[in-house]
Amino acid sequence: MPMLWKQPFGNNLWGLKMKKVEKLLIIGIVLISSILLGAMTLAKPAQANASIVIVIDNEVKHRIPLMVEEEMQTYEFKFGEQTGYLEVKNGKVRMLEMPKEICPEGICSETGWIARSSQAIVCLPNKIIVTIQGLDDKNDEIL
Repeated sequence: MPMLWKQPFGNNLWGLKMKKVEKLLIIGIVLISSILLGAMTLAKPAQANASIVIVIDNEVKHRIPLMVEEEMQTYEFKFGEQTGYLEVKNGKVRMLEMPKEICPEGICSETGWIARSSQAIVCLPNKIIVTIQGLDDKNDEIL
């Protein structure tokens, strides 16, 4: 098939001849940079002004300052005549398991640790939502 037009630099982009090793080096640098940027974004620690918000029956019942400490802390909160417990460590929060009579499925405790405002721990039978909110979050009002 005849070529109707000729590329100005042939098959070389910007007129440069690149060896296979150079191409692999560039691809490697781009991949490593992308992975590091993603890891830094996901592992972003809690903000100094962040707080744990516990919503029960669509009302904010508790606000607890979120501490970024190595030491495990346990917080108790009441809902109805029952008691729930949250564990906080390194700017992350999780709900401890409740008795099966209170929370039959235990999905809230199986959620595990949350560390970002886009995550939530939800206990449907007890109408509990636990989130992390910071003063500069744009999505704070989505409850």
